[in-house]
Amino acid sequence: MRMTIRTIITALIISVAIAAAPSWAMAAIDAETITVTATKSAKNIDGVTASVDIISASEIRAIGADSLKDIFEKTPGLTIQYGTFPAASAKSKSSISIRGLGATGTLFLLDGRRLAGEVKNPYDMDRIPASIIERIEIIKGPMSVLYGADAIGGVVNIITKKVTETPSGAINVQGGANDDGDGAKMNADLSVRGKKGKFGYSLYVNALKTEPYEEVENTTTMIKTASGFVPPSAHPHPQINQIQDSYAVDVSYREESEIYTLGGRLTFDLLNDTTVGAEFNYFTEERDGDYRSTFFPTGVSPMPGRRIAAFDTPVHSHDDNERLDFGADLKSTINTDLTLNFRIYNSYYEKRNTTTASNWEQAGYGSEEASESLGMNADVDIWSYEGYAVYALGDSHLLTGGGEYRDEEREATVFNQAGTPETRSVDYTAFYLQDEWQISNSLSTTFGARYDDISNADNKTTFKVGAVNKFSEQVIVRANFAQGYRSPDIRELYIRKNTPAGAQRGASVVDITLGKVPYDLQPELLNSYEIGVSGKNAGWHYSAALFYNEIEDMISQVTKNSGTPSAYYTFENISDATTSGLELAVGYNFTSGVGLDLNWAELNTENDQTGEDLEFNPERQVSATLNYMQDSYNLWVSGKYIGEQYAEVADDDTIDSYFLTSVGGTLFLLEKQQLELYGGVNNIFDESVDTLLGSSVGPYIYAGIRYNF
Repeated sequence: MRMTIRTIITALIISVAIAAAPSWAMAAIDAETITVTATKSAKNIDGVTASVDIISASEIRAIGADSLKDIFEKTPGLTIQYGTFPAASAKSKSSISIRGLGATGTLFLLDGRRLAGEVKNPYDMDRIPASIIERIEIIKGPMSVLYGADAIGGVVNIITKKVTETPSGAINVQGGANDDGDGAKMNADLSVRGKKGKFGYSLYVNALKTEPYEEVENTTTMIKTASGFVPPSAHPHPQINQIQDSYAVDVSYREESEIYTLGGRLTFDLLNDTTVGAEFNYFTEERDGDYRSTFFPTGVSPMPGRRIAAFDTPVHSHDDNERLDFGADLKSTINTDLTLNFRIYNSYYEKRNTTTASNWEQAGYGSEEASESLGMNADVDIWSYEGYAVYALGDSHLLTGGGEYRDEEREATVFNQAGTPETRSVDYTAFYLQDEWQISNSLSTTFGARYDDISNADNKTTFKVGAVNKFSEQVIVRANFAQGYRSPDIRELYIRKNTPAGAQRGASVVDITLGKVPYDLQPELLNSYEIGVSGKNAGWHYSAALFYNEIEDMISQVTKNSGTPSAYYTFENISDATTSGLELAVGYNFTSGVGLDLNWAELNTENDQTGEDLEFNPERQVSATLNYMQDSYNLWVSGKYIGEQYAEVADDDTIDSYFLTSVGGTLFLLEKQQLELYGGVNNIFDESVDTLLGSSVGPYIYAGIRYNF
């Protein structure tokens, strides 16, 4: 079956690339559909060989989203995954998976910049407020040719509000909570932008405060002994007997938090054809939550330097984090054929986490502060330097070529069991070249190659080739082959810490006490095949895509010595894997102001070693949105079905499907719709969601007011 699908798609790619092209002219570029992420050149989506979804600022405003997570929860075809972060607070942290390739397979960019964080996999999407976003470009499929490691599944480029010729801005205040008053959020933001002479500016500020949403869970607390695990009441030590065999814990599925964001962009036109820019983004946050910790030491010490460990015990987590991103760039149009681009940026992230025992007194501590253990402190520093040129070679070829150097340094307390800071670093040097060849008015192809020199992994060369044939506005056929890779991250290689999620040992770590030997962890490699068709006419549009991905040397977290006192987690290339699927979308705008959008996604995944599905990937997603737009108001209702998904830790290895329905609307007031009153209800029918998927706060009611000037 695998070879059949691959052969069919490869044949279709070749067929499209050599097809005789009709003589219809290409349509003019629509400013709303320009993308730069997929090609690093301004291009109409109709001419891009990869799958591209763009979420506009108007769409974000319409659904009343206050964070990136709110946006993605309503975006078709994206899977939000929880619990993949190695911390007690993993249940409240999430990221997305594209086409079954997991949280580690998606590269998040903010205005094209990589974001420093705890590790390179899950990104907590509450950290990016919706109010700062101009648009989001989602590229599905590997983009390693242009972006290197980590773009194996796709790229999410969050583009913040940019300079405009005319001064403008907005003030927005929004609040909401579920029907019991839990999980409340309050959001306020201000943005201004404009241009005066040669100087342009765009500035924004956002404040988000959240109250916790919790669900009660009961622990089964155990104590590790030389002979195995026993309940605290059965342990011979009298202080350990004070620990309860079970605790009712209000587990935080939405943390209490305060998040403040400030950022913007400044530009100056040096010459008519040269612009310099500077941009920055700063955020600071505090978070608090209560959790069940897989592992946590008690205050009882039978001998110096050792403490008795408790398992499945209640803990409290507190985060005090901040990040500063800044960059400078220059774009110079040398002539009508050649444009030069240079950029330097830095992303610096400082994380301070304290994790304490909620039952500190029973666990033998004199105070909660004294119980602090297994927290994570880290300073992450990313520097990137890139230069590339876009050159029009005649009327047919658009060449994009350049080089990039990136250095990532992480000083953290997770590289030794003493919890003292140690530094690990990795650097990347890359060169790439891409040719966008306009064969005729309707047929274009894209060829690309990239070479990466990586300090902690084998050097990699990746390729892509694609073609688009625009037979008419109603029929646009595309085909794409692309390679991707993901090099092991620093945590996967070097972590050596007993964390609240359990003992973690990186692939390169040696620990004779656990029988851990070094493992030569190889990068994941991906070959992706895709064909698609799309089109539009007055009032309607459609698209369909069929994809097939082959993953070699898939990196997975595995458990060693399971069920014994010497159990630990590590990372290995466990097997090859495949993902394949079909994505369909259709929409129609009726003349009465009614709009209907339907999306359907089928996904098949397989771990070739076990024959099981890859975890936390729904086999089917279906969504529909009905919108009614008039001059003075807008009403909408949407539904999203998430199908069954495999998870080894779930009952019967399966997480049940669910269906969420949301409604909302906006009332436009004052001249030119300057004042907007909006609100809605998410999950109006109180559908339950398995806690392995982050749970649901139930019906969530929100309202806001926005003034545009």
